[in-house]
Amino acid sequence: MSFALSPEAAQAIRAKDSIKILATVGQEGSPHAVVKNSLTLLDDGTIAFYELIETSQTQKNLVYSIWFNKLAAITVLTQDGKSYQVKGIPRKVIIAGQRFLDAYTDVQKNIGPDIDLSAVWLIVPSEEREQTFLVRRDIEESQHPYEIHVDRIVKEEYR
Repeated sequence: MSFALSPEAAQAIRAKDSIKILATVGQEGSPHAVVKNSLTLLDDGTIAFYELIETSQTQKNLVYSIWFNKLAAITVLTQDGKSYQVKGIPRKVIIAGQRFLDAYTDVQKNIGPDIDLSAVWLIVPSEEREQTFLVRRDIEESQHPYEIHVDRIVKEEYR
């Protein structure tokens, strides 16, 4: 894998208390974004996602993405208010074998004994962007110094 996430984004994805949102796109181009806290980062840098519902829209969209090489986007919000967006390509779905059995056991232990596991999706990250407001604002203002709201110019004149 040629792209590696920053240590900060990696930690945010691995943190159990982070809020994780997975956005996918359907065949008609319709976006679908849902909280999916079963996302985690594997040691090799691949993002793993446990899908619990066989017929979910996310599952359908990920199948479409794997067939047609479409991106998925993951937004992670940490407890201290930092936000990261990671985009990647779904590359593999696991529905049997030892990795699936280990994930199934993990789901039963951590979510509940009456919860099933449909699939383990593996998403290969291809880009990362910090989305924390103050960081993003500073980056955007440095890249676009002449795009400023008139009200901010007026406020600065009267200080």
